[in-house]
Amino acid sequence: MAFNSLEYVLLLGLTALLFFRLGYRGRLALLIASSLVFYGAFSVPLLSLIVISALVDYTCGLRIARAEGQTRRKRWLALSVAVNLGLLAYFKYANFFLDNLGALTGDLSAHYVEVLLPPGISFYTFQTMSYTIDVYRRRIRPTTSFLRFFLYVSFFPQLIAGPIERAGHLLVQFDHAASRRFRLANLVAGLQMIAWGMFKKAVLADHCGAIADRVYADPSLYDGWSALVATYAFTLQIYLDFSAYSEIARGSARIFGVDLMVNFDQPYLARNISDFWRRWHISLSEWFRDYVYIPLGGSRGTKRRTLANLTITMFLSGLWHGAAWNFVLWGLFHGVLLLVHALARPLLRAAFTWPRLGPLGPLGPLVGGVVGWFVTLHLVVIGWVLFRVEAVADANLILALIRRSLIDGRGAPRPEHLGFIALFAGFIALSFADRRFGILARINGDAALSATFYAAIVALTLLLAKGDGAAFIYFQF
Repeated sequence: MAFNSLEYVLLLGLTALLFFRLGYRGRLALLIASSLVFYGAFSVPLLSLIVISALVDYTCGLRIARAEGQTRRKRWLALSVAVNLGLLAYFKYANFFLDNLGALTGDLSAHYVEVLLPPGISFYTFQTMSYTIDVYRRRIRPTTSFLRFFLYVSFFPQLIAGPIERAGHLLVQFDHAASRRFRLANLVAGLQMIAWGMFKKAVLADHCGAIADRVYADPSLYDGWSALVATYAFTLQIYLDFSAYSEIARGSARIFGVDLMVNFDQPYLARNISDFWRRWHISLSEWFRDYVYIPLGGSRGTKRRTLANLTITMFLSGLWHGAAWNFVLWGLFHGVLLLVHALARPLLRAAFTWPRLGPLGPLGPLVGGVVGWFVTLHLVVIGWVLFRVEAVADANLILALIRRSLIDGRGAPRPEHLGFIALFAGFIALSFADRRFGILARINGDAALSATFYAAIVALTLLLAKGDGAAFIYFQF
């Protein structure tokens, strides 16, 4: 059941109507029932995986808290991690490993596992693992209510594509939401986020996706300017698509009084690659930081060790996104960028940030900020080429086409190329303006203005939405 479907609107509306008529346990049961209906629309048999993951981690959390001795605590934690990673490895990566094993051994007739990728498995396994790890670290106490825990695992607004929530943030909110009275402010804020998300998805992201899909389907048929426009289009699409999902998820949850974490913070305004990863898919970035990078040693050891920790973390982040080499290379590409930034940071500081030391004097910070933003944005754009292609060879072709047009001067841009590049620049400029002046926040703060704005947003969505109702990109992960 996709967010951009009539079925979801009906499910959300019916759940909201019934929610505030029930007591504490009734509300929790209703949210669980709606979550089961939501996921069951994708696949009823695959619901069993969510139940297995929830049962294992609920039990392991209790056992870890009650276990005497560190050895027993570690065993229960290991069981939780093994079950979740085992499910993820089998359903998402089995054929990837078999395919590469066959290529290494020369046995191209290797058998493949006939499995359907369970929607959201990358998200809910990470969310449940974080629970048992936090219990093990004594950051939270395990819940004794399986009803509460199962809702934490299966809460339908964020079940399929996040945000990846922590139990310490979400579980307590279920208690508050289940005991609160109806609040009009939550309903209004929720509907505003849903409307904004639907607009970004149906009007902006899907139209950008149509441009990108046409060129990336067979790059050999197009010139460098078309490849550049398609890459800019995908750069917008993936941000608008995923942030739209997060907006709809946050808006849906807010109706019930649950405040999900912000997952994006205008990442295309980042001034360096580290800043980008603090703004992009924040819940996943923080998960890898807290449960992979820091346990590996983070930046506490030698410089060589720190660089190795970064590389391992970004390799796993790329692999998390998909069982294909282009995702692995995308993760490693960002890992290299983070390494270079970490090594070059002192030189960049001296050149731009400190006016007394830098050659640019008092203009150093301004120039450094602009240069850093422009370079970071286009390094991210190059990375999206790796992310989007079906085969790594296509990435080489697309980048070669762009180089020939921009650097070698082969071919001239057509008006439609320049028009889309202007739209891309306009989107970035509008993002800067919103960051500086808080445009959307000001609109939301004025009742009359917000009513007019969101009425226009809904009307534009109905008029301009693409008819195919394309799936959200991150549903495939």
